[in-house]
Amino acid sequence: MGKGFLKNLLLFAVIIIIAIVLFRAGTIYGFVFLLAVIIFLLFIRRTVIYSFLGRTSYFNGDIEKAIAWYKKAYKTEKAKPPTVASYAYLLLKSGNLSEAETILDRLLRSRLSKDERLMAKSNMALVQWKKGDLDEAIETLEEVIESYETSNIYGSLGYMLIQKGDLEKALEFNLKAYEYNSENAVIQDNLGQTYYLMRDYDKAAEIYEKLMEKEPSFPEAYYNYALLLKAKGENEKALQTVKKALNYKLTFLSTIQKEDIDKLINELESNNEQTEKLQE
Repeated sequence: MGKGFLKNLLLFAVIIIIAIVLFRAGTIYGFVFLLAVIIFLLFIRRTVIYSFLGRTSYFNGDIEKAIAWYKKAYKTEKAKPPTVASYAYLLLKSGNLSEAETILDRLLRSRLSKDERLMAKSNMALVQWKKGDLDEAIETLEEVIESYETSNIYGSLGYMLIQKGDLEKALEFNLKAYEYNSENAVIQDNLGQTYYLMRDYDKAAEIYEKLMEKEPSFPEAYYNYALLLKAKGENEKALQTVKKALNYKLTFLSTIQKEDIDKLINELESNNEQTEKLQE
């Protein structure tokens, strides 16, 4: 039995004893004491509460409210490293690049466990990428993944290697990522996109057909699959697919822009119109 448990048990016993004494002296005294205890406990645990509300808001899709709660947790200066890293990530996702970098830089200069440091560095790599330092971002993630493997890191590094343009290296890595977690939607999208760029359309189609069964919740999957369908001459299906991308929110960390989706839709609609005229 740990010292922390015994300490909490003793504190609880003291509170109960005081409450009993006060309730015997007068009900109002007991209630006032218990209310004061609750307020005090909420105050000292406010960082945990703010963090919980931030996570809940994020999972409910309200990123602005999530950031507001995480900010409250961060401002207490008692937030644990994972909470600080999550706050920085959400700031980055919403486009607050400078603020996210400042928070991560401060976090990395503090005392962290090995995993906490690697997690923070993986988020810093996203900052480096969005600042245009692709090579530095890749180098950071390659260092991190040597001892800290997660699906998110495989997904981020897999895409960056595609963006770098070394498709052979990207394919090798994304196959490794797929072996690590073949059910992760981002990893599947990266592998499918790599095959598409290498013009291996059959393998790309195999990956994307499996991915589409999951109904992924990010627009890149539909946009990239539509590019593949267009390359295979399946314009009508490509048009239906890319339009689905409009149902999902783009963020600062998205790898495509609304203009990219609109441009592809216009191209496919134009192609379909020309095909219909030729068939008349």
